[in-house]
Amino acid sequence: MVKSARVRRTQRDHAAGPVLPEDLVLWEIFYRLPAKELLRFRAVCRSWRRLTCDAEFLLAHHKHQPSLPLVLFNSDTLYKVPATVDAFDLWQSPAVRRPVLGFSSYDECRKYYIHASCDGLLLLSRTYRLYYICNPATRQWCALPDLSNVTALYHHRPSSEYRVLYRKNPNYHILTVGSSSLEEQRCIGLPVPSPSVENFISGAWLDHDNPPVVLHDCLHWYTGSYHDNERKLVVFDTVDESFRCMPSPVAGYAVHLCQMDGTLCIRQLDRDTMIVQVWVLQDYEKEVWSLKHKIQLAKAEMTKYVSDKALSAWNVVSDNGDMVISGRSAGLLFHCDSKGKLVDKFRKNSVTPEVLQLSLKESLVRHAFFERKGRKRVKVQSFFRGL
Repeated sequence: MVKSARVRRTQRDHAAGPVLPEDLVLWEIFYRLPAKELLRFRAVCRSWRRLTCDAEFLLAHHKHQPSLPLVLFNSDTLYKVPATVDAFDLWQSPAVRRPVLGFSSYDECRKYYIHASCDGLLLLSRTYRLYYICNPATRQWCALPDLSNVTALYHHRPSSEYRVLYRKNPNYHILTVGSSSLEEQRCIGLPVPSPSVENFISGAWLDHDNPPVVLHDCLHWYTGSYHDNERKLVVFDTVDESFRCMPSPVAGYAVHLCQMDGTLCIRQLDRDTMIVQVWVLQDYEKEVWSLKHKIQLAKAEMTKYVSDKALSAWNVVSDNGDMVISGRSAGLLFHCDSKGKLVDKFRKNSVTPEVLQLSLKESLVRHAFFERKGRKRVKVQSFFRGL
């Protein structure tokens, strides 16, 4: 009886078809999870921890995460209330907030400046004197030497290093993250192919208020609003570590550079009609742009809550083409999809949301510069205490 039952069970298992390896099934599930949930699953058992700590898996997990805009939530009241910087997940409807940085009060928050974001890392400073690089997903951080006029944080693919591009008039310098002092910095001067390009990169506008778009191992800045007679994009090649320019199809204000589906895009908002024009760089090598879309934003619906003038502050902030329009005077955020339809609005009593110019793509990838020598207890930085 027992033997015949085993035979029937074996035949039934074979009839059910091949069984996928457990690690493969878990891989497909786990690498889709946000970092916070994935860290919780590590505690379930050793095999899950082994899988989710594997370097190849962590890289795949990071690549699969969406690039989420950062929004500062603070209070306009005179009281000391907590402030947070959250990643705003526009891929969900309604949008979901993921805590990134937390401060005990808005006064404390105002002392910090977020300069750059790259591969799940944030570069920030306290009163422009103390500089840090941190990973909000793992709560790891390390101090950097004093810098000035930070332009970008980028990954140097040939060396696998993370480097900071910053400016000391009139030259640009590069610091490798993990270097202990500015003596290890490298001056690259103004590495430009012609004097005309120098006019664009020598200005002070390449800062955290105008973050670059990363594509094809290059950083791209839009400069049309500063040089209306010269429609240019400034490009920094992170491999050769040199600057160049490429033409822009538009010039003026209310223009945002973005990246969607591996393509460089420019979106320009007509403040009177609330129509967004979308220009796409069809051929990156030949630098050929084309006008792809004209999107009518839901002006009538938004002006029920805020005046026309207050809608001038806007950002294109999502890889899926969604937009966030900020009605600052009313403390409102409007979430519109890629077709201009109003998806949701966000307002919280006594709290003013401010869309920052940076996005975060969560990562649990390990970095040597976060490793601590010895077993000294590491204090929690103030920008993590409020979480």
